[in-house]
Amino acid sequence: MVKHTIVAFLAFASIFLGPRAYAQPMPESLLRLKPSANLRVETTSHQKIEGRFLRATGDTLFLSAQGAETVVPLRELHGLWQRGRATKTGAIVVGAIVGIGFGVIAAGGGLNPDTRSNDSPVAAFVVGAAGGSLVGALIGAAIPKWHRRYP
Repeated sequence: MVKHTIVAFLAFASIFLGPRAYAQPMPESLLRLKPSANLRVETTSHQKIEGRFLRATGDTLFLSAQGAETVVPLRELHGLWQRGRATKTGAIVVGAIVGIGFGVIAAGGGLNPDTRSNDSPVAAFVVGAAGGSLVGALIGAAIPKWHRRYP
């Protein structure tokens, strides 16, 4: 009797728990992709595929690559990148450079040699960083960049 109970329990466990151990949930980043987004996919076999996003099901990613529909099983998905713009990078880099530059010039008295003024290097840095960030964002918007979405 005990032997039959153990066998029944193991059979039950293998039926209901087995498939879940191998199922890969759809990554959150795939749920947020917009149709026709430019993607670069790397599979576990190190194959790189570039194409437009068509759709994703529970276990498969569909791309339009080289005029044909390409199927990538999610279990073979090693990396996923989406083509975007370098707006954030441009704003940070150019904003920091211009802001530091204005802060250094203001600290050395280069902006206003009149020492009676209350202009502070911190204010010059903040104004320079804000202006530089705006210019950097505009420059970065013109530069394409791959953004990693998975893993």
